[in-house]
Amino acid sequence: MSKVQIGDATLYLGDCMDILPTLDKVDAVITDPPYGEITHSNAKSNRGKGYGNTTIDFSSITADELDLVLTECGKHCDRWFVSTMEWRHIARFERNPPSGWEFVRFGVWVKTNPMPQISADRPAQGWEGIAYMHSTAGQKKQWNGGGQHGNYVGAIVTDGNHPTGKPIQLFSQFLERFTNINNIVLDPFMGSGTTGVAAIQMGRKFIGIEREPKYFDIACQRIEQASKQVDMFIEKPKQEQVGLCLI
Repeated sequence: MSKVQIGDATLYLGDCMDILPTLDKVDAVITDPPYGEITHSNAKSNRGKGYGNTTIDFSSITADELDLVLTECGKHCDRWFVSTMEWRHIARFERNPPSGWEFVRFGVWVKTNPMPQISADRPAQGWEGIAYMHSTAGQKKQWNGGGQHGNYVGAIVTDGNHPTGKPIQLFSQFLERFTNINNIVLDPFMGSGTTGVAAIQMGRKFIGIEREPKYFDIACQRIEQASKQVDMFIEKPKQEQVGLCLI
């Protein structure tokens, strides 16, 4: 395990199940865990040579593994859990959420530029689920979205930093609606650091955990760059500015 401090961001390289028990309280968990094995094995691309190349270069997660991580997160979080996630996991959480969490809502992110169905024998998957849960032992449920709903429309990320990278605009809106300035935001599956970049830009404190050195290094670089520009971005991303809309 190693630890890097970049401004208000504390970044850990290691297994989240080793690091989470050492953490203090956080205000929110905003994350994007790996998919399950079915989705991992079906994630193909026709880019480059060959046909149907595997696009994901990190391990999938089982339902039991995900439950263990989120149960540990629940011991440290007083408020919201918000996560883009495989729909199978979200449907399971509606019936049986991890310990410490109340299932609140199943949202969707509709992708404007999804990967086409390579086999062309069925519709492509053009959306991803969003899980909204709240701590059962923390504060009363409240958010900054008023009567709005939690569905979004926006393009997928194709910058090459991560095979399943998510738009900063999407996570900026999560932060705007479910956290406040100076709140501490935890991402136990940090990847290339999108949650961390958005958190720094929005004036939040951030704790990120990533076990893949390749993506940890990318996250450090992106968050360090965001920290240098923080004064220009705090509270700037708004719905009409970010190019991502509610539906």
